[in-house]
Amino acid sequence: LGTLAIQLVRHGGGTPVAVVSSEERANYCISLGAVAINRSHFPMLDYSIVNNDAALNVWTEEVRRFGKAIWAAVGERRAPRIVLEHSGMSTLPASLFLCDSGGMVVTCGATTGYLAQIDLRYLWMRQKRLQGSHFATPGDCEAFLDLVAKGAVLPCLGQTFEFAEVGKAHQLLSENRQSPGSMVVLVNARYSSSA
Repeated sequence: LGTLAIQLVRHGGGTPVAVVSSEERANYCISLGAVAINRSHFPMLDYSIVNNDAALNVWTEEVRRFGKAIWAAVGERRAPRIVLEHSGMSTLPASLFLCDSGGMVVTCGATTGYLAQIDLRYLWMRQKRLQGSHFATPGDCEAFLDLVAKGAVLPCLGQTFEFAEVGKAHQLLSENRQSPGSMVVLVNARYSSSA
């Protein structure tokens, strides 16, 4: 998702900001044309720490610090207009907080859980939108595949697995140990390193 989003944002003339979990992933995203922020430098972003007013203050300060890191990475004091959010429970509140007024948070997953708490004041007072997405319409898919065919969007293949290794692939994802780039599991096909 991230590698394709970076390319689509760049193709559309935007500045992609990748939020990653390691320097290796940051460097990979930078090589694709994004600016990158390592979220491990912001340990209090997870909204699950918020269980009283004091914890809410700590979380809010951490989110503001993270927002300043975005400004520094982009080179101007500008909040993201669109945030692609796939983590869910632990990060959706920060994504909604940081999204620009009139902007949109697009949720397309819930890898940290699907029961997310949000502060509705940031939604209505700043006229933000929260949009669910499970990729695209058939027309959007066709347009996306045209970009792939033209070489404007690359698959950024990181790892390929035989179908019998699907459990290994899922375990790597679960432990966040996968290589940067897309993971592919072959179905009714054989992997050849010469291809």
